[in-house]
This record gives sequence, structure tokens and C-alpha cells, in this order.
Amino acid sequence: MIAETLLATLTSWIIENTEFDKRLDYPELHILSKSEMSRKACFSSNKCRVKAYYVKEEGIYFIDTLKPESEICDRSIILHELIHHYQKKQNKTFDLDEHTLWTLQERQAIFYQNVYLYQEKTKNDFKGPENVLQCEGGSYLDLQYEYKKSNP
Repeated sequence: MIAETLLATLTSWIIENTEFDKRLDYPELHILSKSEMSRKACFSSNKCRVKAYYVKEEGIYFIDTLKPESEICDRSIILHELIHHYQKKQNKTFDLDEHTLWTLQERQAIFYQNVYLYQEKTKNDFKGPENVLQCEGGSYLDLQYEYKKSNP
């Protein structure tokens, strides 16, 4: 499970470094095995690289191998999902189709994930990953959606 102190730290980072300026209640956290994650988040169990995802009324689902307390890349994944929590809980409407809105929200979450990783690297004598591409796994959700389009 993820410690409440880590959630508090990530929430503070979001409030200090993004346009989201009000603390929200933490989302529910759900731990999934690799096979559960493949079944719930991916369209190909052989190629599933999703490590976490967010559902507005349900919370954050994350794979049981994630170690956000000790691994910076895993911590950034939880931050990414918390950004989605803030995006979905704000009371704003956008005149955009669902796919465009999803794409923009995903890009925003990746942007903040990259900012977080870079800031953490600078605090650590420039050791460690500075963007999601340097983290094993990165953001593969786009690839999963591409897979679905090409394999109906």
C-alpha cells in the first residue's frame, strides 16, 4: 500500500507546482496483480505495460510490483495518476470531444511527471531519471489505445 505521507508529499507538490491549487481528498487506491492489470487496462495481455491508471469515481489502480516509497519512477507514476485525479475533479467544462480532452489531459500529466522527475534529479546531484522515457515503462497508455484501434 502507499503511505499517506507519500500521498501528502505528492499532493503538496501538485499544489505548489501546477495550476491545481486546492487540496482534494485522496482517491481510493486499488492494488492489482499483473494479470488483473492486463485484463482491466490493456487490450493485449502479452503487451501490457500499464502500471497504473485512474478512474474518476473509483480511484487509482496500480500494479502490485510498484514501489513508490523507494523508486522515483514508480513515485512519478503515482504523481501522474494524482494529476488525473485533480483534472477529473475540477469543476471545469471544455468544449472538446472526449478523445481530444483525454489526449490533452494525458499530455498534461506526462508534462508534470517530467517536471517532477527533473526536479528530483536536481535535488539528487543530477543522478537518476529526468523524464518518463528514462523510466522503465514510461507512458504506454497511448500505445495501448493504438493497439485497440488497429485490432478491433
